[in-house]
Amino acid sequence: MSFLRKMFSGGLKTDDPRRFLIEAMLCAVEADGDVTEEEMDTFQRNLEEHELFKDLTGDSRARLVDMAADAIRESGGGLKRAAAIAKGLPSRSHRLTAYAMACEVCVSDNDLPESEIRFLEELQGALQLDDDTAREIFDGARKNSGLMTLEEKTSAMRDMMPQFVDCMALMAAADGEVHEDELVGVRAVLRNIPDMAVLSDSELDDAISKSFERTKGKDIGKELESIAKTITNGADRYWTTVYMMIIALADGKTDWREVAFLSSTQAVFKLNDEQMDQAMGTAALFPAIELGGNAPE
Repeated sequence: MSFLRKMFSGGLKTDDPRRFLIEAMLCAVEADGDVTEEEMDTFQRNLEEHELFKDLTGDSRARLVDMAADAIRESGGGLKRAAAIAKGLPSRSHRLTAYAMACEVCVSDNDLPESEIRFLEELQGALQLDDDTAREIFDGARKNSGLMTLEEKTSAMRDMMPQFVDCMALMAAADGEVHEDELVGVRAVLRNIPDMAVLSDSELDDAISKSFERTKGKDIGKELESIAKTITNGADRYWTTVYMMIIALADGKTDWREVAFLSSTQAVFKLNDEQMDQAMGTAALFPAIELGGNAPE
C-alpha cells in the first residue's frame, strides 16, 4: 500500500481530507460558471480511479461529494472556499494533491478563462504554495502528467525526511534534555502528521531514534546551520519550519528557549515575518498532543 493510500485510509468522517480534495475539484469545475463534459469526466475519473478514493464505496464517494457541494453552495461559490479547503488540508502532501487535482480539472477542456485563473491563484495563496511549485504542478497537469509530478515531489520529500526529522528533534530538545516519555510523545506527534506517511511506522521510529541520537548533546544552533546547507529550497525550508512549530506547539506550552530557537531558525532559513506567521498558523491546525507520558499509541 502506498503512502497516499495509508494517509487517506480509514472510516469516513465529516473532516475526512478527501472531502476537501473533492471540494477543490468541484470549485474548479464551477469556477467559470460553465460545467463542461471534459471537466466532469476528469472529476469523475479521479473519484473512480485514483488510489486516494479506491477504498471508498460508491455511497461514501457520493456522501463526500454532497458534503463538498453543500459547503460550496452555502459559502456562495468556490472562490470563497479556498481558505476552508486549506484549513481542512494542513499537510504539505494534502495541499499539493488538492492543487494538482484542481489544475487537472481546469485544463481538461483546453480552455482557461480568467475566472479559473483567479480561482487557481486564490487556491495557491490559501494553500501557501510558492510560485515555482504551483507552476510545476500546473505545467504537469497541462501535459497530462500532474500526478506524476506530484509523485516526484513526494519522492523528494522522502529523501529529505531525515533532515526534516533532525530539525524536529532539535526543536524538541530546545527547551532542555529530552526524556523517554517526551520521546514517546514526539513519536505520536510525528505519526499524526500525514506528510510523515512517506515512511512506514518502523522507518519513522528508526528515523526518530537516529535523529535524537545524532543531535544528542550537540549545539542546536550549529546543527541547524549544518542542516540548512542541505535544505536549500525555500518551500522545503518553510515546511521544515512548520514541522518544527508543530513540535513546539504540541504540548500546548510556550518555552522561551523554543521561541529563541525558532528565531534562529528564521534567520538561518532566511524566512520573513509573514512566512513565519503563516507557518505558525498552519502548525496550529494540527491537534496538540501531550509530550510527557500521555501520548496515544
